[in-house]
Amino acid sequence: MSSSPTSASATVPLLRGIAMTLLVFASIGLIWQALVVGFSIPPYIVPRPLGVLHAVVTQWKALALPLSITASAAALGLTVSALTASLIAVAFSMSRGLAQASLPVVLVFRSMPVAAVAPIMTLMMGRGIGVSIAVVTIISFFPILVNLMRGLTSADNNAAELLHVYGASKLQQMRLMRIPYALPYLFTGLRISGTSAILGAMLSEWITGTRGLGKLILDAGDMREIELLWAAVLISILLALVVFWATATAEKKMLSWKA
Repeated sequence: MSSSPTSASATVPLLRGIAMTLLVFASIGLIWQALVVGFSIPPYIVPRPLGVLHAVVTQWKALALPLSITASAAALGLTVSALTASLIAVAFSMSRGLAQASLPVVLVFRSMPVAAVAPIMTLMMGRGIGVSIAVVTIISFFPILVNLMRGLTSADNNAAELLHVYGASKLQQMRLMRIPYALPYLFTGLRISGTSAILGAMLSEWITGTRGLGKLILDAGDMREIELLWAAVLISILLALVVFWATATAEKKMLSWKA
């Protein structure tokens, strides 16, 4: 069965973006190699790109489990934050009084430093992936909430007046008009939060000692395994790019009706 022209036209820009990203990475690798060789930087400080790639290939087993733990924590935390932020944004948009009363609490919640929250979470939940999920949820929650609240109030005035004339209830207006208009804003929040979710999971692992890419980077630094350390950093960057591409692909498929 042949693909539709709409899906094909949506896939081409994504593939072009991936190709451009890979080209940028290749350029960075060449500049990296030239700087290391030109300034005679010893490999125990900054390894060469080929050495890092060699570490990725030869020590994949050492990278696989930490990668899966960090990715799982980021995915679960991002899912929890997206669901929670969606429910709260809908409630705020339907009740202005509730929004005015609750937004200061949300702002206080957002201003809490993760470095202080993670040890408290560890005391409450113990060491494990649960702390990383909680930290990712805290970091990812606010950008999604802010974008969704903006999206829920961005509906077309003509559509709002039409639904009002037909006597649509608040729930019907939310389902038929506000939520569809808010979906692009939701994906904007997910793209912003998706990359920070990886950093949040790794930050939690650095602080609490939970197994993951963050803990692997610390251990590799202590053991002076510099190539493995840089390999873990490279894997974390690629993981953030995968999250970004996944959200962009989901947005194009779910919002194909807008085209």
